[in-house]
Amino acid sequence: MTSRQVLHENILSLSILQAINYIAPLITLPYLVRVLQPPQFGLLSFAQGVVLYFDFFTDFGFNFSATKSIAACRNSPRSVSRIFWSTMFAKALLMCASGIALALLVAAIPKLRETPSLFAVNGFYLLGTALFPAWLFQGLEKMKFAVGALGIARLLTAGALVLLVRHPGDYVLAGAIQASVELIASIFVVPVVFKWVKVSWYRPSLSDITDCLKQAWPVFLSNSSLFLSLSSTTVILGSVAGKTEVGYYSAADKLIKASIAALSPVSQALYPHVAAARCRSSLSALQLIRKSFAVMVTLSLLISAGTALLAHPFCHLFFGRSFAHSAVVLECLSPLPVLFALIAVLGTQTMLIFDMEAALTKIMLAGAVVGIPVTVLLSNALGAVGAALSSVALATVIVAGLFVVLYSKGLHVWKYPGAQPLPLTPLSPTETE
Repeated sequence: MTSRQVLHENILSLSILQAINYIAPLITLPYLVRVLQPPQFGLLSFAQGVVLYFDFFTDFGFNFSATKSIAACRNSPRSVSRIFWSTMFAKALLMCASGIALALLVAAIPKLRETPSLFAVNGFYLLGTALFPAWLFQGLEKMKFAVGALGIARLLTAGALVLLVRHPGDYVLAGAIQASVELIASIFVVPVVFKWVKVSWYRPSLSDITDCLKQAWPVFLSNSSLFLSLSSTTVILGSVAGKTEVGYYSAADKLIKASIAALSPVSQALYPHVAAARCRSSLSALQLIRKSFAVMVTLSLLISAGTALLAHPFCHLFFGRSFAHSAVVLECLSPLPVLFALIAVLGTQTMLIFDMEAALTKIMLAGAVVGIPVTVLLSNALGAVGAALSSVALATVIVAGLFVVLYSKGLHVWKYPGAQPLPLTPLSPTETE
């Protein structure tokens, strides 16, 4: 296959996965919110919000750092095997640390101690994140294997939710099923990794694991600020406004995340493609990023506009009358697809590829400094609507920071090639238009 054919195949594979991810919520989310009702659905969402902090720590940015490393040496089976096992051991260590910390947190906080079984089953998220090597397939640009496994797992768990969750008291079972998607998918990809990808055994040394963590650290640090700010919204809202407001917000948040996920096939498929292009030429990478910018912005504008216009009929159809307030929340969240598309292109595909992790980290930290206090104030004053407005404010601050830094560096990826000035950094002087 040519490089373009591989890219198109990965975009198609990821698009199929996103289609499955759309179909599953269309079946399960309306069913789940009606069965559990706002209080129990809010309780489940609150527990998931807490556990996802530890899930994020377990991932540690490997989906970007390991993907980039695999893409750079994909033609060397020994190097791929070394990166694979070093990353898997590192994630196993982080998973154990996360599991212990979560158990101690639940034991120490009375509010969490009321439902220990709910937090225990959500621990499946940690296992799935540690075991499922999406970064391997993404770096090799063989996403059809990962997509097939995730698609099967998604359909199985969707069926299990509808068949097994029948009463509000089944919220623990619902949490276990939702948390097990990647864990189930891992079972299907194990033979693929060793038979078709041909990863061989490599015993990583302590220095291998340490190097793996060091490479992921800048990505983890830059992403953690955005993640903590946005993920804290559910926890903060539950603390200051109650579980019913969390239920309203979480229902709308799941729909907006589904809208944002529609952009993932292009973004995820392009990242290793741009990383490989950067190894050949900075100019080649910039040309790909420009195309990505045009496509992502156009698609995200359509998605945001459609979400704003159809918020009320969507919420009425999916959630019923008891979640009518979620429509207003969804309208407030509708700018997020555009903002997240810009963050993906300007941050992930440009700043990470061109080794600008330090600048990206500063921008994300600045966003967190603004975002968390604003979330507390607006959630306390306006409930779920305030939480939605704070999420949009945070993303806006980050996008503004990305534009300012890239403009100052001459990396004007939003302009046509003819209008692109010579970047100040990080291109070499010979890489001109």
